[in-house]
Amino acid sequence: MKAKMNKQALIYIATVVFSVIFIIIGSLICRPVILTEGVEDYYRAEVVDIGGIEEDNFSLDDGVTMVSNKRISFSAKMKNGPYKGDVVEAVQDVDDMYAYQPRDVEIGDEILLSRPGYDMENGAMGDEVDWVFIEHNRISTIIWLVAIFLLLIALIGRKKGISTILSLLFTVLAIFLIYIPSILKGYNIYLMTTIISLFAIFMSLIIINGWNLKTICAIFGNITGIAISGILAVFMHKLLGLTGMIDEDYVMLTLMDTPVDLRAVLWGGLVIGALGAIMDVAMSIASAMKELNDTMSDKTFFRMLHSGMNIGRDAIGTMTNTLILAYIGGALATVLLLVAYNKNMYYLFNMEMITAEIVCAIVGSIGILAAVPATALISAYMFNRYEDNE
Repeated sequence: MKAKMNKQALIYIATVVFSVIFIIIGSLICRPVILTEGVEDYYRAEVVDIGGIEEDNFSLDDGVTMVSNKRISFSAKMKNGPYKGDVVEAVQDVDDMYAYQPRDVEIGDEILLSRPGYDMENGAMGDEVDWVFIEHNRISTIIWLVAIFLLLIALIGRKKGISTILSLLFTVLAIFLIYIPSILKGYNIYLMTTIISLFAIFMSLIIINGWNLKTICAIFGNITGIAISGILAVFMHKLLGLTGMIDEDYVMLTLMDTPVDLRAVLWGGLVIGALGAIMDVAMSIASAMKELNDTMSDKTFFRMLHSGMNIGRDAIGTMTNTLILAYIGGALATVLLLVAYNKNMYYLFNMEMITAEIVCAIVGSIGILAAVPATALISAYMFNRYEDNE
């Protein structure tokens, strides 16, 4: 027993060390050239006083529609940068011509300020000398929310909760330090998506559950589900003639110096989006099969396979709903807008934007469906043939 515990500890440590090395080396290789020309500097500040409000009302060319331009003058104390501690005068412009309007600043608000036209090296100023309100600073609230989320994982999950946090950290770092930079640098998106997906699967399952038959079965089922989703997605993209021009974000990617394959980006988003749900299903079935292996008196391959499929059928309904609802929720505003302005449903469901979301949801769900028999099959075989080392 002690030897098994030491072996699991060594595997755990080795996985953590490998993950750290993988992320460090990958981030160095994939580090893109970030364009900074024309990018303004933003500084954190706290509103300490509201000066005055200037408001200008006028009508548009139709003589009926009234719009308002409002400028709020206020004082703010700088919280970082070379101006830290200084109290500066700033303005917030509110223009009815823009659809999005942040709420008016109030005393005590944490905000972001910028000084357009200011040259940090030469000290030259443009025509605009005031500090300008950019956005409310929401980082502090987000940090608190994330901290509460991680604390709950640790309290409820205990040791596995700590491992879950660690695997989540490695997954996020791999995506933001390797995967996204690699796309911006022009690397093959299909290859990088496959590498990051395999890393996330092996790293997460080994760190959370250790290296044992249950983990091996879950890895096999996970890879099977993701592979089927990925292959089917490529086929459907070609069959439906999808170009990747989904919305303005995809269009903006075509204006970058490094060419980006939009269809590959769409494919990568599908695989990464389905990965979590497929991993959940595969691990759930593998865990249930492990319990069957420990408690079933007359254990046979076919009895375990039958039980695993029954368990999988229950998981299919909930996880498929989860994935489809996640895609619908993520695109809800877009769907509402399109339905409101396109009464012809036949045309609506032929729009590439809607078609792409449908493909992502359905193909991702097919990956879940494939993971169920794959995990049940390999689990029934492995648990009957080998003794679990857990």
